[in-house]
Amino acid sequence: MTSTPGTPLRVVEISSGIAGAYCGWLLQQMGAEVVRIGVPSTVADGADPIALALAYYAAEKPTTSPGDLAGAIAIADIVITDDAGRFAALIGRTLAEVAASQPDTVFGVTSVFGLTGPLAGVPAAAIDAQAEAGVAWALGEPGRPPLSIPPGVLECQAGAHLAAACLMARLAGPAPASGRIVDIALNDVLAHYVGVNCRFYIHHGMRWQRAGRRASDSGGAYPFVILPCADGAVCLSGRTRPEWQRFVEAMGSPAWSQEPRYQKLRAMGQQYPAEVDALITPWLLDHTKAEIEAIADRFQLTIAPLRDLPDVLATPQLAERGFLRPWMVNGRQLRGPGLPFRIAETRGIAQASNSANGLLAHAGGQRAAGALPLAGLRVLDLGWVWSAPQVGSILAQLGAEVIKVEHRARPDNSRLSGVIIRDGQRVEGQNADMSPMFHQINKGKLGITLNLKDPAGVELAKRLANTSDIVLENMSAGSVERSGIGYDVLRAANPRLVMVAMSGAGQFGPMADMRTYAPTMSSYVGLESLVGYAGELPTGALNFAIGDPNAAAHALVAVFAALARRETTGQGCYIDLSQTEALFATLTPYILQVQIEGQQPPTTGNAHPGMAPHGIYPAVGADCWLSIAIRDDDDWKALAGVAGNQPWMRDAVWAGTGDRIAKREALDSMLAAWTATCDRDTLVADLRAAGVPASPVNDIEGLWNDPQIAARGLSEMIDIPGLGSEMLFTAPWNISGLTIATGTRGPVVGEDNVRVLRGILGLSETEFDRLTAEGVIG
Repeated sequence: MTSTPGTPLRVVEISSGIAGAYCGWLLQQMGAEVVRIGVPSTVADGADPIALALAYYAAEKPTTSPGDLAGAIAIADIVITDDAGRFAALIGRTLAEVAASQPDTVFGVTSVFGLTGPLAGVPAAAIDAQAEAGVAWALGEPGRPPLSIPPGVLECQAGAHLAAACLMARLAGPAPASGRIVDIALNDVLAHYVGVNCRFYIHHGMRWQRAGRRASDSGGAYPFVILPCADGAVCLSGRTRPEWQRFVEAMGSPAWSQEPRYQKLRAMGQQYPAEVDALITPWLLDHTKAEIEAIADRFQLTIAPLRDLPDVLATPQLAERGFLRPWMVNGRQLRGPGLPFRIAETRGIAQASNSANGLLAHAGGQRAAGALPLAGLRVLDLGWVWSAPQVGSILAQLGAEVIKVEHRARPDNSRLSGVIIRDGQRVEGQNADMSPMFHQINKGKLGITLNLKDPAGVELAKRLANTSDIVLENMSAGSVERSGIGYDVLRAANPRLVMVAMSGAGQFGPMADMRTYAPTMSSYVGLESLVGYAGELPTGALNFAIGDPNAAAHALVAVFAALARRETTGQGCYIDLSQTEALFATLTPYILQVQIEGQQPPTTGNAHPGMAPHGIYPAVGADCWLSIAIRDDDDWKALAGVAGNQPWMRDAVWAGTGDRIAKREALDSMLAAWTATCDRDTLVADLRAAGVPASPVNDIEGLWNDPQIAARGLSEMIDIPGLGSEMLFTAPWNISGLTIATGTRGPVVGEDNVRVLRGILGLSETEFDRLTAEGVIG
C-alpha cells in the first residue's frame, strides 16, 4: 500500500555513498517522508569531507533498523538505493524480486555502471565512471596524468537524475507485472555529458583533450582560459566579437588591440592563444579579483574570479535568496546548501515566497500515459544553448511534445559553432541545420521560428503557452517578462502551467543580472579552484562544462515534483532555479570541510579522502591511462595478488588503509612505475577479475566504441539532414516498463512551423503566409 494523493510521498533510502544520500536528501527537502535504513549518522571531529556530506544529508532523516526494512518498504512510494548488494543482503531477496512483489512502488537504484551490460556487477568506484566516460581524458595538463573532478561532486549527478527519474516513473502510470525499477548509472550520465561537451570541439576540426588552464583550442575562439591576477586567478570566457571588443575597451583599448592580428578570435584561440595571454596578463596582474569582477559587471563581460569557498559562502546573493541553511554538528554551527530552486504561485512575489519544501507534501496521482511515459504533455521550450534545452530534450525523449522556439535572425547559439569538419574535410551546407551539438541537445523536439520582439509573435507564443503544461527558459533574469510572456501573464490564462526559469544566479537578488557561461559559473562557485594536481595551483576543468547539465538535472527534479503536486492540487507553479546554486550544492563535502578547517581545501589531484591508492596511472603506450581505486584492505590484497612480483606491495607498511592514505604520494609513485610497464586493457581485465575497481581512461573514440554504452542503449546512429549519419546519445535513464523515444534528432530551423502554427494553433493558410511575409514567422 502506498500513499494516497494529498499525503506526503513516502521514501525508503538504503544508501552507502553520496549518490543515494543526495537523492534522498533532495526528496526529503521537497517534503517527502524519507526514512533511512541503518544506524544514525555521526561524524567525528576532523572527519573527511565525504563523511561530513553524508552526515549532512542524513541529519533530518529519521532512521529505522534493518529489522523494520520489510515493513517500511511495504508502505513506500519510492525505494532508493546506491548499493543493490546491500539491499539484497538486508531483505533476503534481490531488487527485482522485491519490485515484482510490489508493483505500486518505484524502486530506484544508482551505481557506477548500471544493472545491465558487460560491466554490470564489475567492482567500481566513482572515478571509474570519470575514466570510462571520458571525463578525465580532457582534464589536466598535456603529458601529465589526467585529472578527475573531486570526489562527491559528480556522484551528485547520479543522485539528482535518480530523484528525477523516480518521480517521473511514479507519475507515469501503472507498472508492468515485473514491477518498476529505475536504473541510473553514473557512467551513462557522464557519457551523456561528454557527448555534448566534446561536440563543441571535434565536429569543428578541434581537439578535445587536456590543455591545462585553457579549454582545448580555446573552444574555438579567444578567450577561454584561466589567467593570474593580482591576488589569484580569473576565468575569461568570451565567444563573440562584441564581447572581445568590450573586454578591449575595459583594458583601456591598448594599441596592440587595434592590430588585425588581435581581432581574429578564432585565430587567437586556436593558433596563438599564449601570445594573447602574454599581452593581457599585465593588465590582469594590476587588478584584484574583486576589481575585475566589478569591471566585468560594468562592461557586461563573462569573466569570473576563481573564488575560494569561504568567499562563495559570503556571497550576498546566497544570503538574499536564503540558500544556505544552519547545521549543528559536534557543537559547531555550520552552513550547508538548501534546494537550488524556489517555488512560487506568482513570479511577482517569488522573492518573498518559497514553497519548494512542500512540493512532495502531496504525493500526487498518476497520469494516463500513452506508449511513452510523458505522452500528452506539451512543453514550450524558450531555452538557449544547453541547460534549459537539455531539460526539454529529455522530456521530449520521454514522450512530451516539445516545441522549440527560435528566430532565423537569432537561432540557438549551439547551431553556430562553426564549419562542420568530417574526416578532416569541410562539409558544405547549412551549418546551422547540421550542427551535431544542436541535434544532441535538442533531440526529439519540434522546431518553430517566431520573432518574439514583434507583438504578433508574442501573441502566438502566448497562445501556445495557453495549451502547454510546461514552459522552459534560461534567459537572463526578467528577459521573458520584458518580452510580454512572463509567468504571471501566462498563468492568468493557464493556471495549471509549470514554468521553469533557469537564470545564472536566480531571478531576484543583488546578482540576478549575472552573465554566465559554464566555466565562469563553476569558477564563481569555487569548483575550478578545487581541480588541480596535488599542492599546485588549480588547473580547473574548462573542457568539461558541468554547470549546464547539472542545472538541467536539478530542474528535472523540480519539474516532476511540481507535476506530481499538480495532479493533486490542479495548480501549476513558477520554478526559479539558480544555476550557480545548483552547482554549489554539489560541492557540499568541501563547503562543510572549509568551515571545519577554517581554510580553503588544497588541490589534491586524484586523491580520495578515504581510499588509497586512488588515481589515474600510466600504462604502456602514448597517452594511455587507467584508473585504480582501492576501497579497503581486501582490495589492497587483491591488487597485490595481481602484481605479485612487486616486492614493495608485500611490505606491511601498506597493510592498513590509514597507512596507505598517510603515505599516498609515495605509494602512487611506486604504483605508477609498475602500471607503466603493463598493457592497459590486460591490466584492467586482470584487476576487475580480482575484484579491484579499474577502468581505461577513454578518449572520444574509446567512448564512441565503448561496449557498455552500446549495451545500455545509450547511443544510436541518426541521420542529420545535410550531414549524414551521426552518433547521438539518448536520455541516460533506464526504466523497466517505460520506453524512451529513439531515432530522433533536433529540428532544422523552422522545420515544424506549419505543423505547429497551422495544425496546433489553427492559423489559416492566408494568415500563416501573411505573418511569414511580415517576418513574424521566420
